[in-house]
Amino acid sequence: LALVLVAAFALPGCAPSGPGPASGPIKVGIILPLTGAKAMFGEMEKNSFSMAYDDLGDKTTINGRKIELLFEDGQGKPDIAKSAAEKLVHSDKVDMISGGYSSACTFPIAGAAQTMGVPFLDSTGAADKITTQGWEWVFRGTAAPASHYTGALFDFYDNVMHPKTTALMYENTDFGTSSADGYKAICEAKGIEVVFDEAYEAGAVDFKPMLMKAKAANPETCYVISYVMDASLIIKQARELDWNVDLFVGGAAGWTMPEFLENAKDASEYVASTTLWVPNVAWPGVSEYYNGYIAKYGKKPDYHGAQAYGTMQIIVDALNNAKEISYEGIRQSLLEINPTTVMGPIKLENWSDEFGHNYTNQNRPTTYVVQWQKGVLEVIWPEAAKSANYVCPVPKWSERK
Repeated sequence: LALVLVAAFALPGCAPSGPGPASGPIKVGIILPLTGAKAMFGEMEKNSFSMAYDDLGDKTTINGRKIELLFEDGQGKPDIAKSAAEKLVHSDKVDMISGGYSSACTFPIAGAAQTMGVPFLDSTGAADKITTQGWEWVFRGTAAPASHYTGALFDFYDNVMHPKTTALMYENTDFGTSSADGYKAICEAKGIEVVFDEAYEAGAVDFKPMLMKAKAANPETCYVISYVMDASLIIKQARELDWNVDLFVGGAAGWTMPEFLENAKDASEYVASTTLWVPNVAWPGVSEYYNGYIAKYGKKPDYHGAQAYGTMQIIVDALNNAKEISYEGIRQSLLEINPTTVMGPIKLENWSDEFGHNYTNQNRPTTYVVQWQKGVLEVIWPEAAKSANYVCPVPKWSERK
């Protein structure tokens, strides 16, 4: 396949001829799932990219050239997302690519960008492998590697819960397996026994057989990596089975979405989740973004929206500081800048973790633990950022009003 791709790009009219001319707009292509099952995420990110663009005002004009955003619908399908990246480069002559919701779609976008030699700034795709290939054209700033979503959670375990056993359930996707591998590795290092470990097919409708097996293992905690519809069904069916644990924790993704609350309803109460961002962090511009989004769109954004907003801040900073608007000029600028965004300070650098992952052009993450309490997603850890006290162990289902 690699040989076929190389040969194809060598044909006349197939190789990227570089970004657009040195006049006219500076084009940024953004690939998101604007239709399909994950369109709610794509809509939130598109809105947030656009908000950041508007909020950055004069900074979106560089030496008389206006930055132009070109949104492409990846439909939540890896092959469509990859084709969208190729279209943006070959037909639209974009100067760089961004976006990329879901790891399954982001990885082929990243691979295409690397093959074409075009800078790609991942906004949301979290699978570790996206930034462990040594790809020089692929960057990830506001998204943490999936195996690093649990930093604050394990700190909570260490200081509050001290669990000896845990259950693990996850969708069998790039994001799910990367997250699960990271969770298991840290559990092993800390002496926490994973007494139940099972992947499931995303989009299932009956999780009860899996939940019954997990219940029989009698874990103290349960960690589940799911998108929003699966997350809602899992917790509702756990209640139907009267399965009680000291703390039920989601692995970000769908567990922090407003739609999770809408679908799970009162079953959401006391469910915790890891997350990469909360609206009360002290970074500049966070409250303006959060309140502005609610005022404009009538919904509350979660960390996915903040990632998109922060990614647009990185893009504008990189373009303003690039020595020239070229693929190489933008790539070099991304390596040199250190902006503070609504997701915090960003430094795209190479680093290694204790589990043998070697990351390229990857920012180091900050994480939080949140918990649904009376319909509000409260920060419960770390203590310095908490908005409410944690409830743990949670009341049994039968003891709740």
